[in-house]
Amino acid sequence: MTRLIDGCGRRIDHLRLSVTSACNLRCLYCRPSGEDGRVVGPAPLTDGQRVECVRFLHGAFGLRQVRLTGGEPLLHRTLVPLVAAIRNAAPSLDIALTTNAVRLAPTAARLRAAGLDRLNISLDSLDPNRYHRLTGGSLSSVLKGIDGALEAGFPPPKVNMVVLRGLNDDEVVPMAEWGIRREIEIRYLEAMPIGPAATVNRQRFVAADEVRKALAARFEMTPLLRGWGSTAMRFRIQGDAGDGCIGFIAPISRPFCAQCRRIRVTADGRLYPCLLDPRSADLAPIWQHGRFCARTAHQIVTEAVAEKSPSGGGTQSTVMVRLGG
Repeated sequence: MTRLIDGCGRRIDHLRLSVTSACNLRCLYCRPSGEDGRVVGPAPLTDGQRVECVRFLHGAFGLRQVRLTGGEPLLHRTLVPLVAAIRNAAPSLDIALTTNAVRLAPTAARLRAAGLDRLNISLDSLDPNRYHRLTGGSLSSVLKGIDGALEAGFPPPKVNMVVLRGLNDDEVVPMAEWGIRREIEIRYLEAMPIGPAATVNRQRFVAADEVRKALAARFEMTPLLRGWGSTAMRFRIQGDAGDGCIGFIAPISRPFCAQCRRIRVTADGRLYPCLLDPRSADLAPIWQHGRFCARTAHQIVTEAVAEKSPSGGGTQSTVMVRLGG
């Protein structure tokens, strides 16, 4: 086993693996035009090919974590057996899932039993009407999903809130208080200028420092040690509601490119070394003769990762549901 090192000397050991480009929500910061989320393109990878990719990256390069994404990964009909197959192929691997949780409640126990370790859940408002305006979805379904995850034995999920000026920025304090009561860590995310949502996200952009100041007016905040490769600046907070943890993910105002450990593979088999760089590599030649070719995989992956930039280009035309968040 050798380490996978990019051209800037960073070790790459985290994979974000998209299992579908479809999504059952139409979040303003992702798809403001409200299209149905289906992406027309090459045929998607099979679950068997996804498992082969993970097994190869784990065995050849010491992959430490795979995060299953979409679109909305719970729309992938064979998600549970896919998790089980990845767990069987790489027993020591950390397996996480990013979801909007709309369909999580009836699936959480089976995902936990299959070997899923952790969850990140998107939740942009605690007001049902506002949540529907922002996403087109039902807040009650998401809350049931969170309850279902806890009942299934998952550790408290990280909850991601994309903060948008004039739409939900007045909820940052109530969201922190809600998280404290539920012993859930809230992550405040800056909106990113990606795909068709780029214009909206620039217009509605709220920097992490502005959110932090709003929270500091209500809570005592103590910075926590930031682990190598972590995307979040984390704080212990204390206030009238109790104490807990929050985090800020600020890819625009405070980029963390220098510590990036990630690559992305889309549902249709393209490898993106950087979220904000449109360059990608096609993984199809790995199966050109019907069977997985480790030599070809090694060449494609190492060449693509070697070209990973010191920092992202700042723009990405590919829609987020296809890239995998």
